[in-house]
Amino acid sequence: MGLNVVMIATYPLEPGRIVGGIESVTSTLVSALAARAEIDRLTVLRFHTGEAPVHTRREGPKVEIRYLRGQRRLAVATGSYFDVRQARKIIAELRPDVVHAQEIGSRGDIATQVSDNAVVTVHGLVHLETKLQARSSVKERVRYHLIAGMVRRVLRRARVVISISGYDAQAVANMVHGTHISIPNPTAPEFFALAPSGPTEQRLLFAGVLSARKNPEGLLRAFALAVQRVPKARLVVVGPQPDAEYARGIRALVTELGLDEQVEFAGMVDNERLRAEITLARAVVMFSHEETSPTILAQAMAAGKPVLSSRVGGIPEMVTDGENGYLVDSEDTNALAERMVTLLENQDLALRLGARGHDTAREKFEPDAVARRTVETYLRVAAK
Repeated sequence: MGLNVVMIATYPLEPGRIVGGIESVTSTLVSALAARAEIDRLTVLRFHTGEAPVHTRREGPKVEIRYLRGQRRLAVATGSYFDVRQARKIIAELRPDVVHAQEIGSRGDIATQVSDNAVVTVHGLVHLETKLQARSSVKERVRYHLIAGMVRRVLRRARVVISISGYDAQAVANMVHGTHISIPNPTAPEFFALAPSGPTEQRLLFAGVLSARKNPEGLLRAFALAVQRVPKARLVVVGPQPDAEYARGIRALVTELGLDEQVEFAGMVDNERLRAEITLARAVVMFSHEETSPTILAQAMAAGKPVLSSRVGGIPEMVTDGENGYLVDSEDTNALAERMVTLLENQDLALRLGARGHDTAREKFEPDAVARRTVETYLRVAAK
């Protein structure tokens, strides 16, 4: 009899429509896990606060997705009380060997309350990300303390904590009471299939949430400097814009910098469009203040594209400066602009760096290898 696993995760509401890095990672991992002989059944619980086209969906003989209306208000303050009630009923029905939560926030809180065999994967340091925003109001400071308490609770209760980078492993190490291991995120096969890259126009791609943590202001100022030397350069900005006021400010900055003809805001795109944008790009750029292990950088590397990024968080574990991309200090706008120019002006260099990035991605982010190590973890948990 194989393993019976429940995964609590952000998962696509519709097939093929992937929103954000965690959805990409979890859908890739679920597919790879289902291909393993050790897995008999895998049920994904996808809590949401909007509308789902269906209540349940099957993805092959082993995988079932259950879409559950999630708690809209006071989830953090109440320990996701209503979501936990729903999850308990399903756990009692399915009797899984392992419950795996794909984050250390609310999903991890649910998993560790409903199962003694809970595994949680650190997809981001939600307590630190919240702290960065907690200076502007009393409400946000209170929210930070609630989230920090939840994270401590999750990491204390989990049987196994999976870190996706050395950076996050070090950040949470003192809070983990169970087994602490490292397994990188998988990258979907369709991104590997884009390699090797062919020649491109002088075009850069940023893909991510339009938020202050991602530092699009710094990125745009660096790009403005690069355009002075490479007038034909273009920058495509892809990703959700959850804060309309902030997005308006970023667009105003584009106009202020005289970049209206050089910068395109594509907004939220599906996986097919994202792959197309990666294919067209000379390089993928990121200038964040804080990151763990960005999915877009792994996808770019798998596709044979060089990466240009700030030297923060877990990114130096992915990118080796001058080997498969370039790293700059997170506030050094001039250095970022210089590296942009280097890649925009040198197609052959970009192709060489991208090819080495593809090799790195093969070593680290192949779905089969990630699934194998994840199953090994499940087996150890289920045996206890």
